[in-house]
Amino acid sequence: MALKPKEAAPAAEKAPEGKADKGAKAPAAPSYAPFLAPAFVGSLVLVFIGERMLGNVETWRLVFSGLGVLGAGVSTALRFVQASAEKDPERRKIERALSLFAALGLVALGIYFAGNTEVGRRMLGILDAAPDKRARFDGASTVAWVVLILVSVVPLVFGEIALAPMRRAPRVEGRRVRAATIAGLSLALAVAYAALFTYAAGELDAKVDFSYFRTAKASESTKKIVTSAPDTVEVRAFFPPMNDVGLEVEGYLADIAKGAPNFKYGFYDRLLNPQLAKDNKVTQDAVIVILRGPTRETLTLDKEMNKAAAKLKTLDADFQKALLKAMKEQRTAYFTVGHGELNEGQGAAAAEGRTSKILRRLLESQNYVVKDLGMPQGLANVVPEDASLVVVLGPSQAFLPEEITSLEKYAARGGKLLLALDPETKGDLAPLAALADLAFDPTVLATTDQLFVPRRRNASDKANLVSNRFSSHASVSTLSRVSQRAVVLVPVAGSLDKKAGSEPKVDFVLRSSGAAFADKNGNYEIDGDEKKATFNLAAAVTKPLADGVDKAKVKGPQEMRAFVIADADALSDLALGVAETNQLFAMDAVRWLGGDESFSGEIVTPEDVRIEHTKQKDTYWFYGTIIGAPALLFGVGLLVTRRARRMAGRKA
Repeated sequence: MALKPKEAAPAAEKAPEGKADKGAKAPAAPSYAPFLAPAFVGSLVLVFIGERMLGNVETWRLVFSGLGVLGAGVSTALRFVQASAEKDPERRKIERALSLFAALGLVALGIYFAGNTEVGRRMLGILDAAPDKRARFDGASTVAWVVLILVSVVPLVFGEIALAPMRRAPRVEGRRVRAATIAGLSLALAVAYAALFTYAAGELDAKVDFSYFRTAKASESTKKIVTSAPDTVEVRAFFPPMNDVGLEVEGYLADIAKGAPNFKYGFYDRLLNPQLAKDNKVTQDAVIVILRGPTRETLTLDKEMNKAAAKLKTLDADFQKALLKAMKEQRTAYFTVGHGELNEGQGAAAAEGRTSKILRRLLESQNYVVKDLGMPQGLANVVPEDASLVVVLGPSQAFLPEEITSLEKYAARGGKLLLALDPETKGDLAPLAALADLAFDPTVLATTDQLFVPRRRNASDKANLVSNRFSSHASVSTLSRVSQRAVVLVPVAGSLDKKAGSEPKVDFVLRSSGAAFADKNGNYEIDGDEKKATFNLAAAVTKPLADGVDKAKVKGPQEMRAFVIADADALSDLALGVAETNQLFAMDAVRWLGGDESFSGEIVTPEDVRIEHTKQKDTYWFYGTIIGAPALLFGVGLLVTRRARRMAGRKA
């Protein structure tokens, strides 16, 4: 069938050329219409300049603010006039919507001037109101006018930008303008919500910090030390205004002050308070001065955050150390020497971590000064009068009878002993244990369960015991509270027991698991007459002072105290460096010996966990990356290729 030629459109349906041109002509818009939005925003800027930048110059403030208010009012009125004059319904809707947004801006200005001028406050009855009522009104009015300004200006600008290209067009796309104003309104509400949420969160008395470089929090131990002070502890922090490091320190001090009414702190600008800085002997910024009576201790940080970040991590430990110096008289701890103690470790012993640097550091943090005590210092005759603590740390040789006698006399006059005995010592350590009326069995313990630390990956690892069986004694109070998730590493330990007819009060504060056994033949297997049992690993011993002892010369608690552990390696740098719980174990023992058991608690130090590599591990990683990984990829590629060839052969 032949196709008919396309019929021409009826002449009546085709608009006359002259009429079409007349209909396509854009409606006449007021010449001032494109300038209303800039005039409105500019008027608000004038108000801002007058109120915020020239507020102290009354004349200029009145000029700028008056012009701003006048401009905003006139531009808004003209926009309403324009909306009512529009004949196109779509244009009329758009102009009315923009007029309402501009009117919200005028409402915001009204709220601002009502709440921030004397006339407005008097009219609202706020000028003579109570301070708390004025504060609530100021907060609410500030939030109201700021939110209304955002909700007014942002949608108005967005809508005006969308409308600008269509002002002289025959028709406007109302949906595009509405979408733009809705987007602006959403953005303004989101900003207002975020600001209000941040303000409300700032008013809460809670702080959560998940940042990597965060400042240490005030530990319970530090708070206990502060609250135990009989008088006021004052801290003066000298930082520049709005200093980042100062803000971190302020949060730390505020945390301490929450539960300590006797703790006061203040921040001062060293340059604005030169006399105060001079009185506190402060010559640089970022200095914290701790005052208690006539005692003054200083803690120095850095005012630059990148330099002070490391010190902020250890702020709690450093602050507690300075605090103890301000509150406590410095004490002396003597480490015995001359018998192969861990504190004399050198050469291969030092390489294995059989040293005592960490224990010394812990003692110094508790305001002890550490000294050596051996034959040259008179150990064979008498323990010095200034000794607050004597530490015997894993001697490998027996003490002379004269030295034992000297230590006995020291204990009898109310001395404090920290005895760490090593079962691998060839010498007889029974006399040392007898100082605390204990019996020491040097037979190495092993275990039949999984409560040990693998180190050499052979049977000897069964002697590296761990235990969380703490008593409720004050010397292990911190660990006993968290015993469900804290264990103490006790590598190669002996065992303790009471001597027959023992008089002192003995509390075995740490015991092994019930799967431990005394490995008499040293094969780390339970056989023969070896039996599983629970063994005493550490003991806290107290004994009343004998008659005739001069109590005025007794350092610390008025009694003899001894803390004995059947494994010196538990207090070595190797164990203290690996297990933080071992540090708590040693710290609490030292505090109990010095009568500071009320300060027990963990020190918060968010330092990075040290990653240690052994030579064997490094060898594995080297050959694994150089040979293992390429060989693995080669093998996988070979298998895939062969499989593809087999599949291709089957299809053929």
